[in-house]
Amino acid sequence: MQAGEPVHFTFAELLVVDGYGYSLPPYFIAADMPVGKWTSINLPYAPRLPHSLEDLPKAGEAATQITWYKLHLTGLEQTPSPRYLYIPRWKTDGQIAVYGDGRLLYQSHANLQWNGSNHPLLIALDSTADAKPPHEILIRIQHLRGIGGALSSLWTGNYSDLAWRYMTRRWLQTQLPFMCSSAFLAIGIFSFFVWLNRRHEKLYLLFFFISAAAYIRTLHEYAGLERLPINDEWFGWLTVNSLFWLIMISHLFLVQLHGRSQPWLTKLVILVTTACSLITLPLPGLPDATIVASLVYIALLLIGNIAFVFGFYNSWMNRSKDGMLLSGWSLICMQLGIHDWLLQNNLISIESAFVSTYANIGAFILFTYVMFRRYLTAIAEVEQVNATLEERLQARETELTISHRLLREAEHRQTLAQERQRLVQDMHDGLGSSLVSALRVVEHGRMDEAEVAQVLKSCIDDLKLAIDSMEPVDADLLLLLATLRFRLGPRLESTGIALRWNVQSVPDLDWLDPKNALHILRILQEAFTNIIKHALATEICVATRVEDDHVAVIISDNGHGFAVESALKSGGKGLSNQMRRAESIGAEVKWASSDLGACFTLLLPIKRR
Repeated sequence: MQAGEPVHFTFAELLVVDGYGYSLPPYFIAADMPVGKWTSINLPYAPRLPHSLEDLPKAGEAATQITWYKLHLTGLEQTPSPRYLYIPRWKTDGQIAVYGDGRLLYQSHANLQWNGSNHPLLIALDSTADAKPPHEILIRIQHLRGIGGALSSLWTGNYSDLAWRYMTRRWLQTQLPFMCSSAFLAIGIFSFFVWLNRRHEKLYLLFFFISAAAYIRTLHEYAGLERLPINDEWFGWLTVNSLFWLIMISHLFLVQLHGRSQPWLTKLVILVTTACSLITLPLPGLPDATIVASLVYIALLLIGNIAFVFGFYNSWMNRSKDGMLLSGWSLICMQLGIHDWLLQNNLISIESAFVSTYANIGAFILFTYVMFRRYLTAIAEVEQVNATLEERLQARETELTISHRLLREAEHRQTLAQERQRLVQDMHDGLGSSLVSALRVVEHGRMDEAEVAQVLKSCIDDLKLAIDSMEPVDADLLLLLATLRFRLGPRLESTGIALRWNVQSVPDLDWLDPKNALHILRILQEAFTNIIKHALATEICVATRVEDDHVAVIISDNGHGFAVESALKSGGKGLSNQMRRAESIGAEVKWASSDLGACFTLLLPIKRR
C-alpha cells in the first residue's frame, strides 16, 4: 500500500454479548473493555439468521445482543488529514455506535430498530482540535438477539478518496429510491384527481393506491436518520405489509387492463394479503412484522409469482400489450425479490444491493407509461370527438345558413306578394274607386272641369301616399308625418289653409311596417280631406305627444266644427274607414268638436301585443 491511499479492511475481531433491553452507548470505553473472548472474522460478516418460528425471538421479551467489532488501524498517520472511516453497509435492526481509541465518534439517534441502517456512514476520525488518528476502532451494534449485527468491509482514508464512494452508494441506496417514489406518488395524486372527475375509470384510482403503497414500501430505504413519527412496531408493519398491498393492487390493475376476471385468483390474493396484514398487527400476542418478515416474504414471493404468471397469460390471451408489459416486468421483479430475500437473510454478501428497489423503479416507469398512454389516448379520443362534433356543427351551420337563406328568400317573395296584393287592394279601394266614380259622373255630364280636376288631384294624392308607404321609415313616426306634410302641403296652400306644425319627438314604433304605415297615412289623409271639404277652416294644427303607453297624433282646425255623434250614426264612409283602419293596426281614433273647430286624435300603441 502506498502512502495516502485508502485502506480497505477485510478482517476484524468479533465479540457477542447477550442481554435484555436496549441501553445507551457509553461515551468512553476503557482500553481493556469490553471483556470477553474475541474471535477473528472476515469482513463482510453476517451471522446466520433464524428461519423458523421457534428460533425467532418472541415479541416483547426484548432479548438483545451487543455485537462488537474491533479493528486495528496501521499507517493511518501517513494519510493526509482529515481522515475518515467509511462503512458501506451495516445491516441490522438496532443501534450503532463507533469509537476511536475508546472515544465516541458517532452514534445513531433515531428509533431502536428502524435506525437508518440502509444509509452508508462516513465518520470523521480527527475532526476536533489537536485530534490524533486513532489506532483502534470499536463498533458497537445492539440489536434483537438472533437478528442483525452484520457489517460490511470498512475503509479508512482521506475525504477526497472516500467521499465519491460514500456519495455514490448513498445516492443509489437512499436518494434515488426516495426521488423515484416521491415522483411516483406525485403522479399518483394527479391520477387520483383525474379519477375524481372520471369515476368510471377505476385504473386511475388503482394507480393512486399503487403509488401510495410503493411510497410506503420505500420509506425504509431512506427513513431512520431522525426519529420516526410512529413506533418501530407500526413502522415495521407498514413496511412489510405494503409489499403485499402493492402486489394485490397491481393484480387488480392488471385485471382491469386485460379484462379477464378470475374470481378465485383475486380472492386468493386478497385472502393472503389480508391474513398477513392481520396476523402481523402490532397487538399483544401477535408476532412482530419485522421479526417474521423473512418468513412472510416467502408467502409473498409465492402469491406474487402466481398472480403475475396468470396476469401475463390473461394479457396474452386478450392481446393486451400493456398488460403483458406490466405483468412481465412484475415477474422479473419477483425473481429479483428472491435475490433480496437471500440478502436480507445474510445468505449472500451484505455488500450487495437490494436490486428489487431498482426493479421497482422500472415498474414505476412502466405503470406511469401505461397511465400516461391511456391519458393521452383519452385526450385524443376527446379531441377526435370534438373534431367530429365540429364537423357536424359546421355541416349543421351550413344547412342552417342555406335554410335561413331560403327562408329569407321565401319571406322576401311573400313580402313582395303581400305588398303587391296590398297595393292592388289599396288602388282598387282608393284610387280605382275614385276614378270610377269620376268617370261615371263625367259620362252623365254632372261634373264640370274644375270638379274633374279636383277628383284627379285627389287620385294623384292617393297614388303618392301609396308610393310613400313603401319607403322604409325604420319605425320613425315623425318621418312618416314629414312625408305626409310634404305631399299635402301644396294642396293646403292652394286652398288657402295654413299648416301649423307642433310635432314633438316620440318613441319609435317597432311595428311600423309599410302596410301599417299606409293605414296611418290613409287615416290622417281622411282627416285632412274632411277639414278641407267641410270645415271651412283657415288653419290646421298637427301635434304629437306621448300619453301613457300610446303616441297621440292630433289634427285640429279652426273651422265651424260638426256634430260628432250624428256623423258617426249617419254611417258615412270617411269616419267608418278611419275607425276600421285604426282597429286593424291596434290604434284608436277620437273626435272632439265645438264652435271653435274640430279636433281629431289618433292614438297609436308604442308596443303592440
